[in-house]
Amino acid sequence: MAVHPAATRRCWRWIAVASMAAASTAAGAPGAAADRAGAADRQLTIGGPEVVLDLNGPGTVGFRAAAGRHLTVLARRGTLTKADNTDLVIRRDGAQVAEGTLLTTWSTVSLDFTAPATGGYTVEIRPRADDRGTLRLSLAGATSARLSLRGPVRRITIARPGERAFLTFPATVGQRLTLVARRGTISKDEYTNLEIHGPSGDVTMAGAVGYEADYRTLDFDVTETGTHTVEVNPDTTRTGTLTVQLAGTVTARLTPGRPARIGLARPGERAFVTFPAAEDEQFRLTVRRGTLTAVEPTRLRVITPIGLDVVHADLTGDKRTATLDFSASAGTYTVEVDPAGLDAGTLTLDLRKLP
Repeated sequence: MAVHPAATRRCWRWIAVASMAAASTAAGAPGAAADRAGAADRQLTIGGPEVVLDLNGPGTVGFRAAAGRHLTVLARRGTLTKADNTDLVIRRDGAQVAEGTLLTTWSTVSLDFTAPATGGYTVEIRPRADDRGTLRLSLAGATSARLSLRGPVRRITIARPGERAFLTFPATVGQRLTLVARRGTISKDEYTNLEIHGPSGDVTMAGAVGYEADYRTLDFDVTETGTHTVEVNPDTTRTGTLTVQLAGTVTARLTPGRPARIGLARPGERAFVTFPAAEDEQFRLTVRRGTLTAVEPTRLRVITPIGLDVVHADLTGDKRTATLDFSASAGTYTVEVDPAGLDAGTLTLDLRKLP
């Protein structure tokens, strides 16, 4: 299987895993800094200029950070040779905070982490072989903003290589939400990774705006009440903009013999329409597209009381009407209407009992 060039960037983001496990405090002898700078001058600053190390063995560089800051150490190969991989470790008082590896086939590696405490940190650079040459390091911060359900679109600017963005929003257990991300000026070859974290920090949903599309929608069910966080993490060193918006769902009740008009007002919205059924009842559901746009298919599913998909169909530009026949058991059924893209507008659901 062919791998798109941008896909390799995901790997070096992924291996920069944060860890608070205790580790050895031993540090290698620092290499000579480029520009003939002394050891005391090799300090990174958030959003500041690169520090260039001229390595002839292990090297170190320091920086200061406040607790809770979302940061990224970005290392770019200059003239550093490629006999073997080069390991990087970030430490705070001897404890490992994050680590990553600059592989021989890569020109860049980034280490994403959240500062666990206020104070000084050290980046250790250890070539595994007798590699020599320059390595350019920088320290990027992150932007932050708030999202609100059905609120305004948020424009995110990644101004420096390595930057990330964090957007927070409140949510309640049981809500069904959709994150809509659209590419702005960020490169089409850029994988912009999206992760939704619950209040406990666990990832509840993840995806990316990739080279195959200019947008991505992430549907998710809220399982924890509290503040949720969207992390926006570009997968290369390029910069640019994208927009993010939080959409909800439309709910309604369906009665046999009474067609219901459903309106999806915003891109990313879904509809969940419920109706009661008795054991062995036979139904025919007819769904007709009204003003609903049809750039992408709209998925239709009839879901049983225990969550099983009993029948499904799609509405498309060429198919304005879908008919779904099914037999029911006793309980409440749900019709899910889920546009695959950014389509919005109206459609009509007509449920009839069959003899």
